[in-house]
Amino acid sequence: MYTLPTCPACGSTDAAVFGHAENWGDWRRCANCTLEFVDPLELPAGPETLYDEAYRGQRSENRMTEFHDRLRQREAIVHSDPSLWFWSPAFPETIAWLETKVGRGGCVFEIGCGLGFFMHAVRREGFDVVGLDVAEKAVQLNRGDDFRVWHGQVESVPSGWVDPDAIVCMFMLHHLVDPALFLSTIRSRWPRAALAIAQYGPSNYDPVASQPPRTLTRWTAGSLEAVLRASGYRASVRELAGTGNEAPALRPFRKLFKQSIRVPAAYRLFRRLEHRVVARLARPAGRPRYVLLAFAEADTPPQSSARTESEG
Repeated sequence: MYTLPTCPACGSTDAAVFGHAENWGDWRRCANCTLEFVDPLELPAGPETLYDEAYRGQRSENRMTEFHDRLRQREAIVHSDPSLWFWSPAFPETIAWLETKVGRGGCVFEIGCGLGFFMHAVRREGFDVVGLDVAEKAVQLNRGDDFRVWHGQVESVPSGWVDPDAIVCMFMLHHLVDPALFLSTIRSRWPRAALAIAQYGPSNYDPVASQPPRTLTRWTAGSLEAVLRASGYRASVRELAGTGNEAPALRPFRKLFKQSIRVPAAYRLFRRLEHRVVARLARPAGRPRYVLLAFAEADTPPQSSARTESEG
């Protein structure tokens, strides 16, 4: 018997097909919260396998070779100035929020820490930073930089392994098969921790990278607020404009900038020019609703529409 697909943000079954996902299935849009999600909502392999292979250069679909390319970017900037990685105001705004909400010296748990750019930047600001990632390659690199990092999905973290004051998830929600379960698990495991989530916005869709298996969900402010509310959080969700660096007219600059990675010092110089000069000049061309940024705190117990860890 056919079962209607369920929105992974709000649980609604009112989601109409609006587009085709090549070599996959359909894209659906939830009429209730406006989340876009793929049908079938699944991965071709476990996330531990999929993203570890990506970092090792063994995945090419959806330009997943970019994960491997970032290893050279990491080598060039992570120990000199990790904030050069930042491409959106969401990064410094989240650090400013941590300073106000937690205070330096507090414990910050980054889930989906990737290659550790944000962890390095936050540690430089005086926080105790702990990470989690599903990709073994990323975990090994971060542990080599003296971070405590868990390898696996969030439900596998042992009780008592970390007691965070704040949890941060930077641009990783779209990789998840079940974001509602993910957030409900965080809410039940660490109810006192404040939560920050940055996510690609409605105008930040790439025709290749925003497809499965790399991208399973596409978010709006309404859908992000809905999934947080259903998971037991009260949240403030904002839409941030792009810096203007994403403008098509700057593609030649970005191409030259990408090639400069061969000389780390030149790459760092280009990054500084991008942050201090290009972004300032290009800001008027920044796309609206380019990034979503949510700050949240645990509220009432999760509503019935949100799935709990025990139901997973």
